[in-house]
Amino acid sequence: MVGHFNHDVVAALKDTAIKVFWTRSDLRTMLSIAGVDQKLVGSQDWDRYKYFILSPIVDALNTDEDGLGPLRRILLETLRYKNCNHLLRFNDGKKLKREAELALEHLRALVQEHDSAKASAEEERDARRRRIEEAQKGRVFQEKLGRQREGYLKLVAMDDENERGYELEKLLNEIFALFELAPHSPFKRKGEQIDGAFVLDREHFLLEAKWQKRKSKLGDLRDLDGAVSSSLDNTLGLFVAISGFTEDAVSGYIQGNRPRMICMDGGDLMLVLDGRIDLPELLFRKKELAAQQRKIFVTANDIILGLC
Repeated sequence: MVGHFNHDVVAALKDTAIKVFWTRSDLRTMLSIAGVDQKLVGSQDWDRYKYFILSPIVDALNTDEDGLGPLRRILLETLRYKNCNHLLRFNDGKKLKREAELALEHLRALVQEHDSAKASAEEERDARRRRIEEAQKGRVFQEKLGRQREGYLKLVAMDDENERGYELEKLLNEIFALFELAPHSPFKRKGEQIDGAFVLDREHFLLEAKWQKRKSKLGDLRDLDGAVSSSLDNTLGLFVAISGFTEDAVSGYIQGNRPRMICMDGGDLMLVLDGRIDLPELLFRKKELAAQQRKIFVTANDIILGLC
């Protein structure tokens, strides 16, 4: 395998360690503290020069998959010395101290350079992995969105309005899930049938979904408004009417009332399924227009073209 450390670091470690740990006894103690396998330590000829004792140990650790830990600890024990005053007791102590400290300085710089390069390489690998994951996630997302589009087009050809309405609720739940809006399946409250629910920017939305031949009227909007008004204050409504809304429904709803819902039609939904606009972005823009301009229904096409 490729070594854990490059040749420069390995060579500098050998040179520095034999200068810092001047006696064989000190060197052997350091290797024991570093947790080097005693079989590897004991297999060396301890009557030879220290370099010929340490060199095969460091080389073996550097090319062993399990050797990084002990090798790192050898580095740690060596670099732990800020100065080498302990060498002053030996003959030519000042010279030994100076040479060891210069070697420490050189080794420390090489290790820092190695660690920085390794960190940069790991960051690049992480960034590459994230790019791949995002690309894969994007492909999966588009595949799922494409299947939902196909499902919607099948509903267009369906004659049974009741069945189509039921299937629309299921489809919307799947779309909300795809866009990570924490959807809730249809449920009942006392006197009310709620077609679904989801969460956008920590605000809870109740869903009303209709697919009828006729456009939805003011009374339909009032029904959802009643369900929303009887919920907590941070609750809003989304009315999805595939066939759209009558003009009186939209204009009549906002007369004298604080808007508590936003509306979508089949054209809006198709633009989402075509990938022209993300659903959360569309809902956010509709909510913004309702709050600022009291417009509860602005088409997705107008929002995309900036006509509102």
